[in-house]
Amino acid sequence: MDATDRELVLTIDAGGSSVKATVLSSASGRLLGRSRRCYRPIFRRPGCVEFDPASWWAVIVAACREAVELAGAPPARYAGVTCTGMRGPFVLVDAAGEPLDAGVLVADRRGAPLLAEIERSIGRRDLYERTGHWLSSRFGLPKVLWFLRQAPGVFARTRHVLQLHDWLISRLSGVTISEPSSASMSQMLDVRGRSWATELLATLGIPESVLPPLVDAGAFVGGLLPGTASEVGLLAGTPVHAGGGDTHMGAFGADAARLGTIAVVGGSTTPVQLTGNEDSSVGDGAPLVSAHLRPGLLASETNAGETGVMYQWLCDTLTPTGDLETLERMAEQAPVGADGILITAAQPRWGESAWSRMAPITFFGVGPEHTVGHLARAAIECATYATAAAIEALVDRDQRSARVRALGGASHSNAWAQTLADVLDREVEVADLPDPAARAGALLVCPGCDIVVDDGVPTRSFLPVPARHARYAEFAQRFREVSARLDAAFGEPA
Repeated sequence: MDATDRELVLTIDAGGSSVKATVLSSASGRLLGRSRRCYRPIFRRPGCVEFDPASWWAVIVAACREAVELAGAPPARYAGVTCTGMRGPFVLVDAAGEPLDAGVLVADRRGAPLLAEIERSIGRRDLYERTGHWLSSRFGLPKVLWFLRQAPGVFARTRHVLQLHDWLISRLSGVTISEPSSASMSQMLDVRGRSWATELLATLGIPESVLPPLVDAGAFVGGLLPGTASEVGLLAGTPVHAGGGDTHMGAFGADAARLGTIAVVGGSTTPVQLTGNEDSSVGDGAPLVSAHLRPGLLASETNAGETGVMYQWLCDTLTPTGDLETLERMAEQAPVGADGILITAAQPRWGESAWSRMAPITFFGVGPEHTVGHLARAAIECATYATAAAIEALVDRDQRSARVRALGGASHSNAWAQTLADVLDREVEVADLPDPAARAGALLVCPGCDIVVDDGVPTRSFLPVPARHARYAEFAQRFREVSARLDAAFGEPA
């Protein structure tokens, strides 16, 4: 078979509760196979949120196998395999690449008692300026430090600390690497230098030797291991390429990772990412800054919080079949403003102090006159209020002309996209792709492929309705005020 006939790419997209495996043709841009499988976190003790590497890997392999079977193409047609993973989770492995303990997820808080030590040793400002991330137990540094301080026996046997993306690459190819956009949320990377933060790590006593060599997204890593190849139905030696962080890959695949584009990734949470050459923001409201998927660029990011969690809960709990399309129709029939209902699941304030204490999700104004549609409309509206606030915290006046391109599960909802346009009072483009991460995978594995030349990401455009914007401005202000009071009175350490 000629090399030009090898145009299929298998992309693994591992999140915190499920994995997607896709097979996409880099020649036509068609998605030929897709599988989604769920897995569960582990809660062994208070403050610890973990995953079992063995069981998660079994689920990932099953998803890959199903996607390859659905594609129905000869294994020789595959140009390569790549992956993306939720940023933040990591696994400690020994010299043989075997996990030494459960993997650690973002929600894990075991590192919270060590934040004071990091602040004394490094300083808040220096920590942020080097790593682009606040002092927070959500990020990797305090959790890795916990193993060093509280589980020295485990850490002494650790050969590498692997981010979720890195662990996938290791299981696929047997090669140990890391990639900057994925590694940024470890809070151990010098995001501007695209190298490990050597001096910072030395100050805390973390040996740089436990961190893998860094390569750029798209780099050829090695061949698919024979055992894994047999399990998923591909040829041993199929090229494996480095991927990147989940938000970065989604934005890249949706053509939203360019200068002057604001990527809005509507999912369980809603990251908002802006590509730039440099970011000089400091202070409490500064964005998170990551090394970009592409060298020479940075990605500044805010987040609207748990925007999609309540909407999915409403769907699962209150619709007869758990059908999102049914819930969407109900939401569209409800009036603007949801007749006074507020749902404070999302976070309309951005910054280190705002995110340090968050109140539990709360419903306001619900009465017997309201329907499921009212609740769905309120969930959409409150999510877009917070998303608009996240965008405002990210862009300055000179960037108000930047285009807004939405992707992710929420972007499939016309009600969400139109409401976001109305709240923002600006056009919202929706990347009309079945899976942006799959397209990103194909672009990385086959950089000269037809979908690059075509550069045709189909979009749907949603224009604001001025009368709705005027009404939403009032509702959004009330949402911000209520959320701030709740956080002050009932906020729990986040």
